Amino acid sequence: MDILQYENRREKKHHADTRFPYNIYPCSIPVDFRQVPMHWHQEMELISVKKGAGMVSLDLQPFAVEAGDLVVVFPGRLHSIRQKPGFSMEYENIIFRLDMLMPAMPDVCSADFLMPLLTEDGPLPFVWRKGEGEYEKVQREVKELDWLSGSRPFGYPLAMKGCFFHLLYLILGNLQQNQEEGVRPRMDKNIKQVLKEVELRYGESLTIREMAELCGYSPSHFMRVFRQHMGASFVEYLNDYRLIMASHQLAHGKESISEIAQHSGFDQTSYFNRLFKRKYGMTPKEYRKEACGSVGRVL
Repeated sequence: MDILQYENRREKKHHADTRFPYNIYPCSIPVDFRQVPMHWHQEMELISVKKGAGMVSLDLQPFAVEAGDLVVVFPGRLHSIRQKPGFSMEYENIIFRLDMLMPAMPDVCSADFLMPLLTEDGPLPFVWRKGEGEYEKVQREVKELDWLSGSRPFGYPLAMKGCFFHLLYLILGNLQQNQEEGVRPRMDKNIKQVLKEVELRYGESLTIREMAELCGYSPSHFMRVFRQHMGASFVEYLNDYRLIMASHQLAHGKESISEIAQHSGFDQTSYFNRLFKRKYGMTPKEYRKEACGSVGRVL
């Protein structure tokens, strides 16, 4: 299960076909899940916070968010979402591919504005808060996308493309006015590939040697670079990712705890139970019971 499947676990009533690659779906923390692990993808992502409050990490920098905020994540940027202690949060994900806005023959829109968003030197993700710049116009476009995606009137893809273009116009205008320039630390490209490998193969046996070879590094250099960027060892990161994915299966799946442990990459259920309790403060069995009791609860 990749990260977008993890986030969008519900029936995709807003999901369009492959000729028009976008997705709009609601999420809630902690009812759906407590945490979306650190990840990246080539899609553009907008996170519109509807109710409550939570925490997001953008290029490894933490930000508190609340109702009304819009999180703008450009393609290829690291991001995660987690529960803020004592709070719940409802939000909407709007995910779309920039290439669906690009014509077969490059024009000024794609060459000067869209293509630069796909490069390593593209803009940093940010949180757009109420009262900043053209905030109200952005929110109107988000509401229009919701309506178009839900009702799908004749020709709705044309109108949705118009919304996406206008959103990007507003977002880039806001960046030009407000985002500071300067030297910014960059995530090692090889480490990003390791994170993607973990996302796709966390249930398999992943060794430091294998990941080092993927990067073209020696094991010792890989371990040093990984900790430098991620603030944790590779084994710590891998186990934490596995536990997050296992918690999702406990809350929403029907497999036994031992089966979930095995499918999440833990050969020994006792080791899984010990790590799980250390992270969540309860056993997997207790977590499943609590999660089942929270289904349908109003945030």
